[in-house]
Amino acid sequence: MVLWGIPANNRPSRILYASMLEVLSDSPYDASPLNAPTFPKKYEADITANHLLTLLITKRKLCLFEASTGDEAMSREQFLTEHIESARLLYHSNLSHSGVPVHPLQFQRYTRSLGVDNDCHVVLYDRGQMIWSTYAAWIFKLFGHRRVSILSGGFLSWKSQQARSEQYRTDSGDEIDRGQGNLLSSWNQSLVITFDDVLLNTELRTYDVVDAQTREEYDGEASGALYGHIRGAVNIPVDAVYEWRSNQWRPNKEIQQIFDEAVLSRNRPVIVYCSTSLRSSMIWWTLRRFGYDARIYFGGWPEWVVRAPDELKVLGRNAHI
Repeated sequence: MVLWGIPANNRPSRILYASMLEVLSDSPYDASPLNAPTFPKKYEADITANHLLTLLITKRKLCLFEASTGDEAMSREQFLTEHIESARLLYHSNLSHSGVPVHPLQFQRYTRSLGVDNDCHVVLYDRGQMIWSTYAAWIFKLFGHRRVSILSGGFLSWKSQQARSEQYRTDSGDEIDRGQGNLLSSWNQSLVITFDDVLLNTELRTYDVVDAQTREEYDGEASGALYGHIRGAVNIPVDAVYEWRSNQWRPNKEIQQIFDEAVLSRNRPVIVYCSTSLRSSMIWWTLRRFGYDARIYFGGWPEWVVRAPDELKVLGRNAHI
């Protein structure tokens, strides 16, 4: 039986979660490394194509990345055909294995090979799906990089501006080697939460819990897998905050109304989960933009449905499949 739509050989195991967190807790990586650069407290989390152009023209210390999708061969083909000038391709498999973040040392080695320094302003974009950018942003933040922005509207917004001005340049072919970076990874515990934390929260109610699955998955009505949700979680699917047809975030007023209707409070931290952390990252990014203290439970529904007591799982009519 398919439990949550992930092939059996790709399911993150309880041992993998436990061993990873044990290694991280014993690692020498401080959550606030001494040589971490100091940035202004306020900078734009979402930037426009015009803002990005200004950063490029004024030659700010910028690390621009196109986030690949799970189909990395297709992403590479698209990138080689055309990408924003000076961008590099960021491979999803070097950030996550089946929804589990890679080890900080692996992330550090990879990003250094891409020329990322501690004081780089990382700007991410994708080809319109947004979840790949927000997931990459979460990973950079999780591993201690402080200044991370997303290009609102992604590559399509850049191309739209290019039709009006030749200053919005694109390039083709492989990226240029920029040499070795000096990024130092750390572990930002405030952005992640574990199964045991979520289980304890069912008693203490310290956190609000948001389910980022589709409504059908949340209700357990989707076919092909064992869907449902954590008891007590409220459902905010990504469609509620992002308009796919226009490739833009929904209006701030509309998003805030959704959070208000979900009875979320800025005085209480929020746990966000889904099945792979991709959709969770979109809701997490939105919550953080609106001033909420949000973190991702990356074990998500796949881990919860296997490990949690039955009374803490809400399953739909397909539970017998």
